[in-house]
Amino acid sequence: MLTDRIDFISEYCDRWCERCAFTSRCSAYAVQAALGMCGDLTEALQLAVGRPMEAGTTSRPVTRIQVARPTPQEILALEAQVEAHARRIKEAPLTKNAMEVAIAEHRWFHAHAAIRESDDAVVREAMAIVSWDSTFIGGKLARALHGRESSDQDDDPIQNDWNGSAKIALISLERSESAWQTIAQATGDAAAAELASTMGRFRAEVEEAFPFARLFQRPGFDECER
Repeated sequence: MLTDRIDFISEYCDRWCERCAFTSRCSAYAVQAALGMCGDLTEALQLAVGRPMEAGTTSRPVTRIQVARPTPQEILALEAQVEAHARRIKEAPLTKNAMEVAIAEHRWFHAHAAIRESDDAVVREAMAIVSWDSTFIGGKLARALHGRESSDQDDDPIQNDWNGSAKIALISLERSESAWQTIAQATGDAAAAELASTMGRFRAEVEEAFPFARLFQRPGFDECER
């Protein structure tokens, strides 16, 4: 299927599709929309990206590779390695900080639920931003840490998955910091002001941990050609 969709654009976005100018060029959005219409993932994939190529329709030679079956000991060793890796990511300072910040934000949301219905459109917009980003940032940072730890020496030092994931986390931290400042100024709430400061400090930590993240060129969003 020939389209003008941008490869991998959904990998480094904030998943806020309602506000994105690139939904018509995003395969992930097309699949999501198709799934909403038909309710079947297989059918949705075919509607969005086309039917898969049937076996035997390509003229390319097929190379068969024999893969040895792992022993029970090897399987246990691999499982232990995967568990240790997941534990390291979960216990990493950035991951813990992201969780602590998200918890603090949600406590604030619970204590100030009425502000979501503010008559001030600017405050409602700021609330929408911090609410959206509160559960998003931690996931992207965990992915960035996972990708960096799993990388090999052949990966590009800038155009790699962990820098891309860290960059969208930084973008979200930056806009959340600004949104919390807006809320604090409008309400005079000291806790909101502290959350804004926390976002600024956390952003600096991420910048230090991923110094090349800002240089990553996100498909579609950061490229000159649209």
